[in-house]
Amino acid sequence: MPITSTLGAAVAAAAFAGTGFIRVYLAIAIYVHINIVYKRVTNIAKDVQAIDCRFNKFKDSLSEIKGKLAFLRCGIITLIRNAGLPNIEYG
Repeated sequence: MPITSTLGAAVAAAAFAGTGFIRVYLAIAIYVHINIVYKRVTNIAKDVQAIDCRFNKFKDSLSEIKGKLAFLRCGIITLIRNAGLPNIEYG
């Protein structure tokens, strides 16, 4: 009898410890998944920020080009008026 009761207690202790280990493994697995998702979201946020920065630079470049074109347009209109060519349309 003592062997059976000792063996039964050992099996019960092992089973209880096994569920504890399963909980620990699940917690570790969930933590790893959360870390992976966090890193991916962080990388996506960095990519979006970089794209936004490039877009803003491109937008600024377009604004500069637009300003220079407006200046050239005004200069050409002035040249046409000073040359006395009223029949040329400039819209």
